Amino acid sequence: MRWHNVILLILLSALSRSAYAQFVTTTLDARGSAMGGCLMLDTDKRVVSVAYRQTFAIAGLADKRLTLLWPTGKVGLAAATYMHHGNIDYHEQQASLGYAIRPMDWLLVGVAGKWLNIGTSDPHYIPQHWLAAMAFLQTSMAHTKLSLLTGTRPWNKRFPYRLHLQVQYVPVSNMLTVAEFEFEECARLRMGMEYDYEHLFLFRAGIATAPLVATFGIGFRHRLLSIDLGVEVHQALGVTPHTTLSVCF
Repeated sequence: MRWHNVILLILLSALSRSAYAQFVTTTLDARGSAMGGCLMLDTDKRVVSVAYRQTFAIAGLADKRLTLLWPTGKVGLAAATYMHHGNIDYHEQQASLGYAIRPMDWLLVGVAGKWLNIGTSDPHYIPQHWLAAMAFLQTSMAHTKLSLLTGTRPWNKRFPYRLHLQVQYVPVSNMLTVAEFEFEECARLRMGMEYDYEHLFLFRAGIATAPLVATFGIGFRHRLLSIDLGVEVHQALGVTPHTTLSVCF
């Protein structure tokens, strides 16, 4: 283990009064949307990605997100995310920074947090601001990967904490299956799968509960470029498309 990375992580957590923030972004990309809404993240590449999601059932409602993942040395990983959600009447802004270490080949540990700003078009409304903290743990064993994400939700006094538990399993070399349990305001189960054809095209499908959402999508990989398309079919919101463009280097 490189102890200077541990010391840096502790200093960032202790000294920063702003968001020193979440390692795994809680804003989905198109890959995760197509796999039942599971949080999907590659942790061994430098990645810059831009994501866009449009909710047609609500006028002008959309998500825009920019993410940067940057491995540092042999055991470190830094992340930064900015996301804007809303329309002309309502908006949320999220900004995050984070750091994780890999003390062993099979273990990844991160500390996280997020700055959230909520506002409306009402001139009498006072914008609200919050800071949230999170912790992330991921273990990898043979064909199985287990991830645990837990953190605070200070904007919701009734349910101030959140929990994500995810299991990934690769039954064959070109097939990935994912199951995720989430508890925020209620318990939700998400499941998805991804089929990799010739390391070029990826086909995805999934389902989520509470409420029931069906998802599907495709992905395209070519050298450093990745394009992902996902579709969510919601009981009330109808069809919501999601697009992500990523560059790995």
